[in-house]
Amino acid sequence: MISLTELNIVPDIVLIGVVILAIKRGKIEGMLGGFFAGLIVDSVSGNFIGLYSLAYVLAGFFAGFFEEPQDKVISKGAFILVMTVASLISNFIYFEIYFLSGSSLLSFVEVIYKYIFPTTLYTLILSTIFIIIPRKKHTKFSY
Repeated sequence: MISLTELNIVPDIVLIGVVILAIKRGKIEGMLGGFFAGLIVDSVSGNFIGLYSLAYVLAGFFAGFFEEPQDKVISKGAFILVMTVASLISNFIYFEIYFLSGSSLLSFVEVIYKYIFPTTLYTLILSTIFIIIPRKKHTKFSY
């Protein structure tokens, strides 16, 4: 992905998948998907093991409250709102624990405006692709 700033802010594609899973399947599946996706991201990134898992579990749990039945589709405005809040939750948990647990010189407010808001905005911009792309309607074929 293209980095947005010199701080290497990139969209959280995994979070988009967790939110979509939680909206389609519910809280439990969203949390399980978030946990396992977080473990994979943690193991690949080499950071604190379990930190992304915690962030994605909480985001998946929140997004699962907006589960839609199989024949319904969440509205565009609701998807943007759910994605924004889930991204804020996930990024807040991850970046605040990551930077404040170590010997970082960044303050609480600096972490918010240098990392949390830009990452949330970039993730939200990328997630609008799922709104722009028209969804195929399920058609039944008869022979």
